[in-house]
Amino acid sequence: MSSYAIAIFILVLLYTFYMGFNDGSNAIATTVATRAIKPRTAILVAAATKFMLPVLVFIIAQIAGSQGFALAGNISGKTVYPAYFVDISAQKAFVFLLAGLLAASAWGGIAYAFKIPNSTSHTILGALIGSGIAAFGFNAIQWKEYVTVNIILMVVLAPLSAMLIAYILTKITKRLMRKAHREVNNVLTILQRINVVALSAAFSLNNSQKAIGIVMMMGILGLSTYTSQSIPIWIILLVGLALGLGVLLGGYRVINTVGRKIFKLQPMHSVIAQISSSALMIVASEIGVSVSTGQVMSSAIIGVGSAVRFRHVRWTMASRIAISWILTLPIAISLGSGIYLFIAKIILHL
Repeated sequence: MSSYAIAIFILVLLYTFYMGFNDGSNAIATTVATRAIKPRTAILVAAATKFMLPVLVFIIAQIAGSQGFALAGNISGKTVYPAYFVDISAQKAFVFLLAGLLAASAWGGIAYAFKIPNSTSHTILGALIGSGIAAFGFNAIQWKEYVTVNIILMVVLAPLSAMLIAYILTKITKRLMRKAHREVNNVLTILQRINVVALSAAFSLNNSQKAIGIVMMMGILGLSTYTSQSIPIWIILLVGLALGLGVLLGGYRVINTVGRKIFKLQPMHSVIAQISSSALMIVASEIGVSVSTGQVMSSAIIGVGSAVRFRHVRWTMASRIAISWILTLPIAISLGSGIYLFIAKIILHL
């Protein structure tokens, strides 16, 4: 790696740590809220799962002879037209990625400091889009081919999908379980514990690929020799480690907000929210679409709550979360553009 690539990779790992710190506990929030598992145990399980999942996917992909990271490939090759990277100077390539990562980190820090619900996915993707607009022009972004539907519209489509799936599953489950005995709660407790692993894996599958996608983009830009076909396992290990450490060191505030402040969850509600979120995250990762883990889980809980008792959903909190989702992408795009112009035009005179 060049010195430019090393600097970018360090920033990628720091942002990956932030993704784990901010988003990681979404996977365990409902299980902790219903007391099906102790918080410390849940965090340890989630952290271990988030670390191991990218490595497992990488090994399976190597054995199968496939890429294994569809979303990462889309982030690296379908946000900015690769033609704009041809004959680009190393300095400009570095500033493009640097501005995106600094913008994402800046908004993440502001959101954390002021307790603003934040989508780490839309923050990093928006920041890269903004930096790309400033560096290469508005037409350099693949709006029609990928960005408009798979990034911008996902701000609305992903939470609505999670909400709808959870709503329908709740209605069906209520009908099927209306004569169930109290012993069913023991089964639901076991299912919640199993789902901690499944949901952590689903979230890790999507989040880890955002970091891997930027590493792939470094290769396309000529900052490193790593492409989609030649990323070494040590990079995957470090990405998984950053996610896992983020989960270990943060997340209790997320557990409280997602698990308790939107809707008072019962064991059945927790299981449905988990299944809905896992299914949506896995499908999104497989088709190469980036979605927010916080959006998906929060929306699934809203869907469950709406199906159980609409007026018991804490709509003030839900509205606050929704507004922050809508604002994240334009703020990140603006910050990415502004930071690139400041570094490139004012400091370096590129």
